[in-house]
Amino acid sequence: MKFLRIDEPCEIIPIGCRLLHLFGLGRDNRFKLVYWIQCLIYLVFSIIPRILLQVDDVVMLLRHISEIVFITYLCLQMAALYFRRAHLYQLVDMLAQCSEQSRSEEIQTFFIRSNIKINKSSIAYVRFFLLLYVLYCTMSPIASFMVYIRNAQNSTGEPDEFIISSEMNLYYLDIRYNPLHYSIYAGTIFVLSGISSLSLCTKDVVDIAAIKTTTLMFQTTAMQIRELSGQFTQDQLSRAIDLHRRTLSCKNKLQDALNLSLLFQLASCSGIWCLMMFYILLMGLDSRILNLVVLLVIVSIETYAYCVLGTQLTESGEDVLMALQQLSWYDQPVRVQRQILFMIHRSQVPILLTAGNLFFASVLQFSEIIQKSYSFFLVLKNVF
Repeated sequence: MKFLRIDEPCEIIPIGCRLLHLFGLGRDNRFKLVYWIQCLIYLVFSIIPRILLQVDDVVMLLRHISEIVFITYLCLQMAALYFRRAHLYQLVDMLAQCSEQSRSEEIQTFFIRSNIKINKSSIAYVRFFLLLYVLYCTMSPIASFMVYIRNAQNSTGEPDEFIISSEMNLYYLDIRYNPLHYSIYAGTIFVLSGISSLSLCTKDVVDIAAIKTTTLMFQTTAMQIRELSGQFTQDQLSRAIDLHRRTLSCKNKLQDALNLSLLFQLASCSGIWCLMMFYILLMGLDSRILNLVVLLVIVSIETYAYCVLGTQLTESGEDVLMALQQLSWYDQPVRVQRQILFMIHRSQVPILLTAGNLFFASVLQFSEIIQKSYSFFLVLKNVF
């Protein structure tokens, strides 16, 4: 597949940039209309039909609220992509400049090998999302086709409802019993799911690759500092200082680029988990929960990936500080000592990914989210 082919092993976040372009958020404004058309389709065929829906029972209300929370999260992430795309492209350019810095052959080999792994993981994530998209779009129609066959054979009894992948009132079409109306509904879900999958996949691939590449820059910085063992020249130290400065600038730009995305991710995942898991508990093993399970898997993977990668970024920053402290700076001239001590001072500030200055993306934060979600889940279980 040409879209997923990587020609240059040192290319920075190529798959993410292609997905942004496909989503209508390229570097220029030529394809911005594509983005706004997708937003309009989502408004007309997803948001308004959910507002028109009349809820009959508690279980249906619970599913409806779960989907509303997820759709709200999705729309916020789509809007955030639009507003933070400039930061993302600036980050890509800054990381590309860092990758072009002169290094030893050992560090350059490590960088190329690691960058290839990052790009391959992006390709694997796109394929995984494509699989989830196919599953989400086909599970309900296949189950509904079996219902249609059963209804055709049972002409005397009350017909069974078709399996609805997402609760909505599609402008008063009879999507639960009329085969033609259900076919229109299934086609609408196919388009809406495509937009949703593209937006979330774009966000995840770009953000995850950006965090991994920034972490890689910290790792190569630590390796370059460790090469300054014994006596080293001012030119060698200047290259290490320049790379360290550029890497810290990349981290600051990464924070600007991911601030909104992390805020929406960490703030909404707890509510999505609780509501969807409670609905699944009420329904039991039923075909109507399959689509919600797919959504639950997506949110869980996204949140866990952000938290784990945030922890790895912090550890890579600590590794730079450790490399600086291991230098025999006390044997160097006073001028060199001052430069090294200044680098140590800057590295003592923890490298943390924050979400709106409210949350830290870390494994510890992920465990706290799980604990809070479980507590909220128990409250819902006791109430209902």
